[in-house]
Amino acid sequence: MIHALSREGIARIDAILARKPLLAFDIDGTLAPIVSQPGEARLPDAIQRCLDVLASRSDMAIITGRAAEDARSMLAFTPRYVVGNHGAEGVPAWAGRRSAFVEIVRDWHDALRACSPLVATGVMIEDKRYSLSLHYRQAPDWDAAYRAIRDCIERLRPTPKVIDGKAVVNLLTPDAPNKGDALRALIADSVTSAAIYVGDDDTDERVFELILPDVLTIRVERDDASRAALFLHDQGEVLPLLRHIADREQALR
Repeated sequence: MIHALSREGIARIDAILARKPLLAFDIDGTLAPIVSQPGEARLPDAIQRCLDVLASRSDMAIITGRAAEDARSMLAFTPRYVVGNHGAEGVPAWAGRRSAFVEIVRDWHDALRACSPLVATGVMIEDKRYSLSLHYRQAPDWDAAYRAIRDCIERLRPTPKVIDGKAVVNLLTPDAPNKGDALRALIADSVTSAAIYVGDDDTDERVFELILPDVLTIRVERDDASRAALFLHDQGEVLPLLRHIADREQALR
């Protein structure tokens, strides 16, 4: 992988920026540091200000596992798109698809609340209406909590799509879109064929694995198994990346 802020990484970023790309970002672990409680996550003020500038100049998308309404409440700027639940809500062309997910997720939630190992190991169930997230960051024994999660979700019907994250397991309905599907749809909806996407974990690999020539992908924290083209060492390098994008866009105007 190539460091995004290296000479070679910057050259690749600048080449895409010259094409006026859609700028797309995950939230948790990318724009906002990971915290112990999801409701306590905040975007740093400097990142908010930089994104506000970028959103005024470019098409921007926030593509997150959070519910779209939850994501919007965290933003002090207005991107063109806010896509929540890993792609299940917020894509204009898919507005009619969401209702099919609600009943399944409700049934799963009821079943998981009745699955005693989750309670015993300290797993928190987050119901996002169109998907579920099972958080175990606060569990005293992560291994036991993860085993309990896997055991309980094996009992769910229909069988969910399972995407692991950082101390969280995400459950999507079998025909739900993922972040990669969402980015493709947003590119088709926007005025450009190019995009930059920045994310940080397995849910974002659905974008990274697209390997499209017009999409430049950047992963926060290096992982040599990732399909992302570039990497940042940690979340602290997101702000320098955003500032570079803002400076380059200003120079191109």
